[in-house]
Amino acid sequence: MRVNRCTVFLLILTLTAGGCAINNKTFGTRNKAFEEGQLLIQSGELELGLLRLEQAAQEEPNNKEIRTVLIRQRDIVADTMLFDANNARLSGDLDLAEEQYYRILDLFPRNERALAGLDTIRQERNHIASVEYAQELLKRNDVEGAEAAVRTVLQENPMQANARELIKQINQQIVRAESTDLTLETAFKKPLSMEFKDTELKSVFEIMSRTAGVNFVFDKDVRQEAKVSVFVRNNTVEDILKLLLMTNQLAYTRLNENSLLIYPNTPAKQKEYQELVVRSFQIAYTDVKQMVAMVRGLVKAKDIYVNEQLNLFIMRDTLEAIRVVERLVSLNDLPEPEVMLEVTILSITRDNIFQLGPRLPQSTTFSFVPGTGTAVGAAADAAVKLSQIDSLPKFRNFTISNQVLIDFMHNLTLGDVLANPRIRVKNREAAKFHIGTRQPIFSASVAGGGVSNVITSTPTYIDVGTKLDIEPIISSNNEVMMKVQLEVSSIVGEESGPGGATAPIITTTNAETLLTLQDGETEVLAGLLEESENRDVRGLAGLINIPGLDRLTSGQGTTRRKREVVLLITPRIIRNVSQQTNLESEFHFGTSNEAGKLPVRIRKTSAGGLALAPAGPPGRGGAASLLSRGAQALSPTRPQVSPNPFAQQTAANVGEPTLSIQAPSNIALDREFSVRVRMVGARASVSGEAQVSYETDMLELLDSSENSGTHTIKFGKDQPTGMAAQLRFKVITANPGETEINVQSATGEDTESGESVEITLPSPATIKIQ
Repeated sequence: MRVNRCTVFLLILTLTAGGCAINNKTFGTRNKAFEEGQLLIQSGELELGLLRLEQAAQEEPNNKEIRTVLIRQRDIVADTMLFDANNARLSGDLDLAEEQYYRILDLFPRNERALAGLDTIRQERNHIASVEYAQELLKRNDVEGAEAAVRTVLQENPMQANARELIKQINQQIVRAESTDLTLETAFKKPLSMEFKDTELKSVFEIMSRTAGVNFVFDKDVRQEAKVSVFVRNNTVEDILKLLLMTNQLAYTRLNENSLLIYPNTPAKQKEYQELVVRSFQIAYTDVKQMVAMVRGLVKAKDIYVNEQLNLFIMRDTLEAIRVVERLVSLNDLPEPEVMLEVTILSITRDNIFQLGPRLPQSTTFSFVPGTGTAVGAAADAAVKLSQIDSLPKFRNFTISNQVLIDFMHNLTLGDVLANPRIRVKNREAAKFHIGTRQPIFSASVAGGGVSNVITSTPTYIDVGTKLDIEPIISSNNEVMMKVQLEVSSIVGEESGPGGATAPIITTTNAETLLTLQDGETEVLAGLLEESENRDVRGLAGLINIPGLDRLTSGQGTTRRKREVVLLITPRIIRNVSQQTNLESEFHFGTSNEAGKLPVRIRKTSAGGLALAPAGPPGRGGAASLLSRGAQALSPTRPQVSPNPFAQQTAANVGEPTLSIQAPSNIALDREFSVRVRMVGARASVSGEAQVSYETDMLELLDSSENSGTHTIKFGKDQPTGMAAQLRFKVITANPGETEINVQSATGEDTESGESVEITLPSPATIKIQ
């Protein structure tokens, strides 16, 4: 018998140990790598902790707990590392952000967000290099080149901080930044005095062509025999040309650096000659439909396509109109203001219950059965028959309670309900708080007829607790106007209805107001007070009304209730609309027919500075007489007119010609870029050529079929490119490094005198390839 008991005990012990082992294996993982991985992740060593979890998953591939924790921790680690990398990138530490993105890719090789972050860093570095290049151009007073470089950056990233700051500085120096200039490589910017009366238009253009070195090509419908009268002193050829075109309903298009095509300014000719530009505008914050409606109303754009899915629109119009739309979009596509609402809601409840005095018997009970208490108790004890009444020893039996209670109770109840929510909300959007419960109210319905009726009940939920609705309106002076609606409710009992249905009794406190607060100012909304007092006196009839005995023979109860709601609200503006300067909010628009058209201006002329040229003898005219009058008008011997700088260029030395080379300082791998070589300080009659060298193992010249390492460029008024040349290169090297583009030699000749001209060579342009 003892052996059997020992055997049973050992069997029970074995089963218990096995059950514990099964229980541990099922509900608790005892994997060392699993526990270490979780501890490492909690301590901040994300990569090592994740590797330990993956080791645990490899050791126990069928363990669901390890697999579930590993999947969850992978997402948490990826989100944490991406958050740190994005913060580093937004703060401007691109090297740290790049390192963190590569750390993410080591753990998650196909993480799209990390790959997109690296692309954004590369683009940001290119943008920074372009902005630095624009700053160098601005230091050299090349405002137009700096503007073009900055606009390229803003087209790719409208929120680039350095580019936005630099474009503000550029706009302060450019009066008409919404359009490009003629940028002719001639003496087009030097002052000139012209006096013509009733002169044919073609003759005026002929003199301007000879004087300024500009080629004019006329459309067949231009009325060249039209008479014009011009009396302008000390103004540039460009301004005079625009004035002539505007007054004769003509327009121009640029053929090259020193050639213009003149055509009638009519809708039909504009369709033939006016160059159009296609530009896509990515809208970041505003609804694209609202932006397009503004553009169509103000600019009268020719063609616009809207892509609502990408929130962008594509516009086809003139370059001047595109420039105007760029400024309109930059002024209106701004992030909406946001405010953080810090709310404190305090519900204070105070109950004071006081009972004092004797509680005397206030009733007596008659029973047919002696010895029983109440009639209800007698009925419960026994049923009395009428035949038994005569046999009772006493016909009547009165009972009364033999106890007297004395109350001296005093209860105090203090209740405080505090809610302290914080929520971030956009401008003119409603923020809603609800802290409490949703109380069901059942409504019954009967379906069917006769005996088999089906009763169904449907719950309807109502919100009970604290409800707060706030709609903020953020003004430009950091004030927040808020529409506040507060409701505090609670259930105090139930009310019975027909058919045994019950419904809760809800007490509410409501407040609605409109207030204006400064940023960080706290407003207290108090005084929502509910106070009640109930008095209860119990005693014997008659004695309660006798003075002196009422205190001794009666009990008194007093219940005082006090309830108050206090609301504290503090708005803190997270982001507000930046104040626009006068230059940003008001700029040149153009005319009603042509948005962005350049304004026509001439310089102020001193009084008496103009004089009519003497008319020639009757019957004499033609080009010869006109040229003589033009020469007389431009002659430096006239005391009233300043010397003509173009006539003096043939006699006076204007300086030694110099070549300048402009190239980006930084360029990314496998990217294309342009290099501009320009001759400065040369006469209009000077022509020449230069040899440009580059490294063929790093760069490829796209403008030439042979990638030999050298290329010849030519200058001169007879060349299509005038006094400037532009070369397009592509980076072909696979490794980062530095390369140079150098002008090895240059020769020049004056075509009028046949003399050779020495040309100063520029310093090599160094380009850093990243």
